[in-house]
Amino acid sequence: MSRTAHLTVIAGPDKGRDLTVHPEGIRLGRSSENDVSLADPLLSRHHCRLDFTDAGELQVTDLESANETLVNNTAVSRQILKPGDQILIGNTLLSVDTVGGSATSPAVDIPAAASAPATPPVFVDLGFNEADRQTKHTAPSLRPLLWAVGAAALLLLGAALIMRMPGSEPQVAVREMPKPRYLPLEIHYEKVEATSNSIFRYEMTMDASMRLAIAIDDLSENRHVREEAVVATNLVLDLARELDQSGFFNLADNYEGIARPELHNSWELTLIIGDRVKRCRVVNRVEPAEFQAVRERLETFGKNELGIWAIQFSREKLVALAEDAFTRARNLFDERGIAYGNTAEAIRRYREALFYLQTIDPKPDFHGELVSLLAQAEEELDRRYEEQRFLADRALNLKEWSNAARELRILREMIPDRSDPRNIEAERKLLDVENRLKPKGKQ
Repeated sequence: MSRTAHLTVIAGPDKGRDLTVHPEGIRLGRSSENDVSLADPLLSRHHCRLDFTDAGELQVTDLESANETLVNNTAVSRQILKPGDQILIGNTLLSVDTVGGSATSPAVDIPAAASAPATPPVFVDLGFNEADRQTKHTAPSLRPLLWAVGAAALLLLGAALIMRMPGSEPQVAVREMPKPRYLPLEIHYEKVEATSNSIFRYEMTMDASMRLAIAIDDLSENRHVREEAVVATNLVLDLARELDQSGFFNLADNYEGIARPELHNSWELTLIIGDRVKRCRVVNRVEPAEFQAVRERLETFGKNELGIWAIQFSREKLVALAEDAFTRARNLFDERGIAYGNTAEAIRRYREALFYLQTIDPKPDFHGELVSLLAQAEEELDRRYEEQRFLADRALNLKEWSNAARELRILREMIPDRSDPRNIEAERKLLDVENRLKPKGKQ
């Protein structure tokens, strides 16, 4: 029996695209080698597969993807699907619209009137036997009743045969599955703080494709920041649920205070959640508690997603933080011979200083020296790492397990970041060596 299913992309780069699962199934992922290739950078090359079980049920199987396959917000390795289920892969959200549809219609039952009777047959005079006609002509005739029953059975049988003909199946309207209540989420938020000698403007937008953008203009410090990125669908769903339950949609449209020439503060926020739209504006007055909670939540969300945490500090504060990190980095690099991890820590401090200066323009005088010393420290760490790795590999090749363990521990201390591939490699080799060094009875 042939099986098909239909799905719709309701969020992500391919939003609006329709997918059909044929009886042999389809494989989805980022690579063009898949049956369905999606333009989502968060997908694995071969992310998941949709096919049918022996019982004809649609199922999704995760192909050991990096970002997992979620069905109704729960990570799964394999899951039976039904209409209305939602599949999240990367930033792409799929809705299961229809499942099933065999190539032929089910068999039609023969009406009971045309079936053989279950009770013993009763003799009825039909008048066909001439001799009998002469002796039983006084019995009431049942011929009209039998003709009526037979005609009804033929009509029912004919209707069943017509329904089985190809192309004659009744047209059943397929109900379109509604999109998630919280999608799409769109945000339009602008904050302006102005005095007689300065203007600070903050703008955040997020469109239906989940692209978040922030623009900051601080004229008093000549800072201009522009950042944007696509946000993961599960994070947008969580944020939308939070905003929907915040009480924002119950606020009035405008809250205006007394205008003052020396000071102007205004916040304007528009939220679109599914088919709900709400705009609220607050000018020169204390914000309502619900508005303030939503505004602060959005600003925190933007800082976390786009990594522009430093905007909350003044230029003077950021320069002071950068100078402190820069001084610590130089001291650590000067003492790189004292501890194996000092060079890596110096690099971390140099990068911290650059982070503080990211949104400052023009840069302070020591910025050029900071960039140069960071490059020098990185080159020094690479050189020392290669030398130490050579010593460790030589001990391994000579099966000098104690020496190998010592050299690998130095490597691990030299690269302390456990997410660094060099640290991971040293840790793996060290575990193998330590197992070899254990007494045989304790392994």
